[in-house]
Amino acid sequence: MAAVVSVFNPAAAAVENVRWLLRYVSQVVVVNDGSTAEVSTLLGEMEALGAVVISLGANSGIAAALNTGIQAARTRWAPEWVVTMDQDSRFNGDYIRQALGAEKSSRDPETVAMVCAQLHNGVPLPVLNAGPEAEVFDPMQSGTLIRSAVFDRVGYLDESLFIDCVDSEFNARVRNAGLRAIAGPGCNLEHSLGDARPLRVLGWHARLGQKKLFVHYHAPFRVYYITRNSLVMARRYFRQQPQWVIRRMGMELQSHIVRLVYGPNRRKHVLATVSGIRDAMRGRLGKIDEQLAARLR
Repeated sequence: MAAVVSVFNPAAAAVENVRWLLRYVSQVVVVNDGSTAEVSTLLGEMEALGAVVISLGANSGIAAALNTGIQAARTRWAPEWVVTMDQDSRFNGDYIRQALGAEKSSRDPETVAMVCAQLHNGVPLPVLNAGPEAEVFDPMQSGTLIRSAVFDRVGYLDESLFIDCVDSEFNARVRNAGLRAIAGPGCNLEHSLGDARPLRVLGWHARLGQKKLFVHYHAPFRVYYITRNSLVMARRYFRQQPQWVIRRMGMELQSHIVRLVYGPNRRKHVLATVSGIRDAMRGRLGKIDEQLAARLR
């Protein structure tokens, strides 16, 4: 087992997360994805803990950073499994043992490409099918164990997407290959939800029962990537996986509506959404255009 962590402008908490991760996985690669802040001291602390640190010369996106780390881990240690982690994520309990146990006890372990969290922050994740061996609907890469041989079969993460939907696109390729992403029973990932803001209607904080509702805010440049890459992915996989694409696009549409109706920076979000649609139709991928990025700041 090896772990790969992508970091960008990490804070001191990221060092503590690496220290914590090394309690569970002895082989850890940290990839600094072209941080713009001065982080050499923090990266040195991660190295001192025992992690291998690789720094990219420029911000290359989550797919490129993780691919760099995965390839380095496979070259150094030839692990059977790789677990990828965000800099702001941790898992609970005996996560690794439970995840590997799920693969070993599977009815068809050879088709298990990934073992994912069953819960995020204690909340069960959506699944594709009911039953004791449920496949996760759209697992995010953080906290997911990936069988190393899968990269030889389906390829690495798509670097042209840069950020957002990178894990979803990989999940779709895995399913196209006849492989599965199953949930590890009881595996819970603690993951930062980012900037959550109250969902207010005429000043009233909306509720669902006793639960107060929040809008999970994304910066406009992220909305650009989410829009563009979701449409690109839908075009790629609709013919093979129509139900999955429709369900996922429906979830994205709900998020867009809430964001545009209740969120801040609505004009910039409209610009980001329209620009994402335009570039998806043109087939323009990679990093966001700098002029557009400046307008969305």
